[in-house]
Amino acid sequence: NTAVDCSDGNACTTDSCDSATGLCANDPISCDDGNACTTDTCDTVTGCANTAVNCDDGNACTTDSCDSATGLCANDPISCDDGNACTTDTCDSVTGCANTDVACLDGDGCCPVGCDSTNDNDCVTCVLIGEPCTTDADCCPGTADQDMVCGWDEPQRVCIDDNQ
Repeated sequence: NTAVDCSDGNACTTDSCDSATGLCANDPISCDDGNACTTDTCDTVTGCANTAVNCDDGNACTTDSCDSATGLCANDPISCDDGNACTTDTCDSVTGCANTDVACLDGDGCCPVGCDSTNDNDCVTCVLIGEPCTTDADCCPGTADQDMVCGWDEPQRVCIDDNQ
């Protein structure tokens, strides 16, 4: 007896022979990997392929992912916070994160924690002289009431009563 060759040359089928009837069966195989984030296909020459779903939204300011149970894409915003009070942290959808130095003003006498005040080149984060403030903290440490403006009380900037 010669064995029957049931191979159909198709990598997408399981080939078998019914020993009672001698008939061939070429049943399709399943390429389903159980991951909703892949497109499951079969090539007759190479067999199964499980190609990842593309969740890239083209935005450098998001982390792109796919939920393997639902197949839904998520494009969550990234944090560009570098933890440095002396930078303004932004994100451009094309180029990604940017941490730009905060503008400085010579002699303003005010600087957030962590900023370099070498040569009195302090970061500008406080109210300028003559501008409205509500507390000394707007200008420099301290307290004050409303209807106030920033002024000088040597050696530091303070919030003073504008009605005096």
